[in-house]
Amino acid sequence: MTPFIFLGLLSVLVLVHELGHFAAARALGIRVEEFALGLPFTPPIFSFKYKGTTYAIYPVLFGGFVKLFGEETAVKKERKKSFWSRGRKQRMTVVGAGVVANVVLAMAAFVILYTAVGVPVVKKPQVTILQVEEGSPADLSGIKPEDWIVAVENKKIESSDEFSRLMRSWAGLEVNLTVRRGGMKLLEGIAELGVEEKVMRITPRENPPSGQGPVGVAIAEFPYLEMKQCSVLSAQCSISAVGAGVNTTLDWGRRVLAGLRDMGKSLVKGKAPEGLAGPVGIYQITGVVAKGGGWPVLELLGVLSINLAVFNVLPIPALDGGRMFFIWLEWARRKRISVELEQRINAWGMAILIGLLVLISLQDVVRLVIR
Repeated sequence: MTPFIFLGLLSVLVLVHELGHFAAARALGIRVEEFALGLPFTPPIFSFKYKGTTYAIYPVLFGGFVKLFGEETAVKKERKKSFWSRGRKQRMTVVGAGVVANVVLAMAAFVILYTAVGVPVVKKPQVTILQVEEGSPADLSGIKPEDWIVAVENKKIESSDEFSRLMRSWAGLEVNLTVRRGGMKLLEGIAELGVEEKVMRITPRENPPSGQGPVGVAIAEFPYLEMKQCSVLSAQCSISAVGAGVNTTLDWGRRVLAGLRDMGKSLVKGKAPEGLAGPVGIYQITGVVAKGGGWPVLELLGVLSINLAVFNVLPIPALDGGRMFFIWLEWARRKRISVELEQRINAWGMAILIGLLVLISLQDVVRLVIR
């Protein structure tokens, strides 16, 4: 199932991005020669022509493109329908429309998610079980990884340190431990939906094995989301969902920018960028997220879409941001850069991007093998 979900996500991201370029060009009267999903390394597996535009699907689905009339060179015939003949504002609009489309897709995904699941009111760090040692008191009492600790003898637990301290103080004595189990796993944390609360009896050890602690668990503080449930028909619910969707989109945008900044620093130092995922890494993430059902997959779609938008707006040759930079440079110089020079620079940019993609993919494979 993961391959189909992965290809589905990828196809939606690319399709929406290219639809942005397509719609902007059509709205401005620029002829679109081809609208394609996939990269043209081979003949298309499917194509048809409608109203002067060829629609095609290529086997290599890692991308897509819109070919505009007069995009790469000035033309004399039907000049008014060419991309090259348009002013800076119209060309900037067409080039930037793909990024805008991905931002809108991200917002829409988050808004739909919050409308259906609920609006996150606050993130609460909760003491969460990461690992349970076999044969330990926690294991014998039925505690499982991903349970989160609510209380010890009805005393609410606020931090990992507090839980550890209480377990040491109760060593050798039977104690009531209140845990919660379940919930919808989202990238932002675990939504408190379908949560089951249990009270378990556990006796912390007085002399535990080295490195295991009194109850034999590894713990950490993990964000849990309080979700405000509301009716889809409620105007207030819709406003809250839209606000939360916009805020989440902006928040992820800031995270992506921070990650790209760190990547740039790593590359300058001659190091492989850490914390980034290529196709292999995204495939792995998709497999994990898909286990949670459709809503987490929708959230992943929003996260990937804002990643694509932010990355594409960078002023790197071969990206939309690079083309926008050339248009800005044209405005600053009051003179157009030659088509041949721009194409050469874009070719170098594409080569660098492919090299970076290969580097990140190799890093993903190495992480997978080591794991």
